[in-house]
Amino acid sequence: MHAFQIPLMPPYSFERLFQRLQTHPDPQLEVQAENNLLRRVFRVGSRPVLTSLQFVGSIDQPVLQVGTTAALSAEERSELVRTIRHVFCADLDLLPIYEQMQEEAELAVLVKRFRGLRLMHDSDLFQSMVKTIIGQQINLTFAANLTQRLLALAGDEVVDERGVKFLAFPTAEAVARLAVEDLRPLQFSQRKAEYIIDYARAIVDGTVELERLWAMEDEEVVAHLTALRGIGRWTVECLLMFGMGRPNLLPAADIGLRNGISLVYKLDTKPDEKEIRRMGERWEPWRSIYSLYIWEAVGAVKRKEAVDR
Repeated sequence: MHAFQIPLMPPYSFERLFQRLQTHPDPQLEVQAENNLLRRVFRVGSRPVLTSLQFVGSIDQPVLQVGTTAALSAEERSELVRTIRHVFCADLDLLPIYEQMQEEAELAVLVKRFRGLRLMHDSDLFQSMVKTIIGQQINLTFAANLTQRLLALAGDEVVDERGVKFLAFPTAEAVARLAVEDLRPLQFSQRKAEYIIDYARAIVDGTVELERLWAMEDEEVVAHLTALRGIGRWTVECLLMFGMGRPNLLPAADIGLRNGISLVYKLDTKPDEKEIRRMGERWEPWRSIYSLYIWEAVGAVKRKEAVDR
């Protein structure tokens, strides 16, 4: 086992991350909450690498202990570290965001309750878009089930020393080779199957160059990707937030965000998209983080968490 540590920007709450995973299941993860441990496969280049990730330290001195049995070159290890830092939002300074959030009493409560919570990003942009398309207009549990079925169909299998099997998310090339008829028996709708395969083929044939997206402004990415069939603004906003880690996204059409705002602000009716965008003007330039904390308020209710008094 090769092990090394990655320091994280405090505050970082491992507990909040594991609680969020209860309502946002990821079939790629083996979760051992009692040990603050996650295991999953990351791609290093095109190579699947099984990795263990154990959170040590404290909320104010957080460290991620990384382990793998794979033999990695110095370049591969650097790539793995970059991916992990991105996935776990390791470098975000929450303190100036909290200072701004505390200007609103309703949000100051969330800062106190969810201190140290961060987004968990997708490890690559192909995966992020496919997962977002899968999640369109269905609940989180069914989305996780469909993702698991796609992993089993087209992903790469890695077996650990105890014979436990893990699946790496499929490559664009693997998904591009699929036919709609391969996905329909797995309960993918006709349209969802078409959109996923079309997206994979657009990457393989060069219509979409994912690396180019990193140099684009948010609205450029929206314009570029919404030209593809089945990809609308909400889908690209999710890619920008969960795939690219852009800090100022406000997916105002998201029903979960509407529910969360109604809950947090104790509104009699759910705000519409126009009203959410108006409210979000005062949340700039960190609207992604505001959205996360409002979503988490809904998640905490679903998990029936006790509220500190």
